[in-house]
Amino acid sequence: MNLQNILKEENIFIADSYNDTDTFYSDFAVFLNDRGIIKDHEKVKRLFIKRENVQSTAIGKGAAAPHIFSDEFASFTFCLALIRDGMDFKSPDEGDVHLVFLIMSDDRDVGLHLKTLAHIARLVSCTNIVDAVKKAEDASAIIGIVGESEKLI
Repeated sequence: MNLQNILKEENIFIADSYNDTDTFYSDFAVFLNDRGIIKDHEKVKRLFIKRENVQSTAIGKGAAAPHIFSDEFASFTFCLALIRDGMDFKSPDEGDVHLVFLIMSDDRDVGLHLKTLAHIARLVSCTNIVDAVKKAEDASAIIGIVGESEKLI
C-alpha cells in the first residue's frame, strides 16, 4: 500500500478550523460534489455524520480516518483534509484532530478499505506525519510529506 500513489492534489481539502464534525462533513461533501466525484452531497454528508455518530473515527495523535460506502462512488476514492487549527473529533487521546484521511467507495472495496485503514493507523503511530502536514503550505507539499512519511514505516 502506498497512499502517495492514490492521493491526488485536487482531493486534498484544506481549512483553518471547524467547530464540529457535522459542519466539516457538510463542507467536505460539497468539496467532493464540486470536483464531480459525487452527485448527491447531502447523501454523502449524512453517511459521514451517521458513521461518526456510531463511534468517533479519530485514531489519536491528531488524526481521524472516516470511511464510508455508497453507490455515489464509482471507484475507490481517497482524500485528505488538513484542519490547521484542529477540531474536536472526540479522539480517544482527547486531542484535537488536524489530519483527516477520508476513505470512500461502493461496497465492492471492503478489503481495500481495511487495508487502507491499517496502513493509516501504522503511518500515524510510527511517524510524525500530523505535525509535518500541519506545517505544509499547499496540497503539493502534503503529498510530498505523505510520501516521505511512508518511507519510514
